[in-house]
Amino acid sequence: MQQIISTGYIKIGNDYINPYNITHIGKNPDNTTYVGYNTIAQGPYGIAPTSDRIPVNSDKFAQCAIKAMQTGEIIDIMA
Repeated sequence: MQQIISTGYIKIGNDYINPYNITHIGKNPDNTTYVGYNTIAQGPYGIAPTSDRIPVNSDKFAQCAIKAMQTGEIIDIMA
């Protein structure tokens, strides 16, 4: 089985997410969908992994993530 490492990114607002770094997709209490992902951030003690949660339209997000992984493009989910 071949492992796919994405070279594409999903742009959400000012954030660029590599679909490879997505850790989970879940529901908020108000029934909106969020995406959890790992990212690298410069902090006071150097560069460290962090995570963030962003609200998304689940169908549109999934389509953008797949397209980004397949094409290696930057796909703007807000567009």
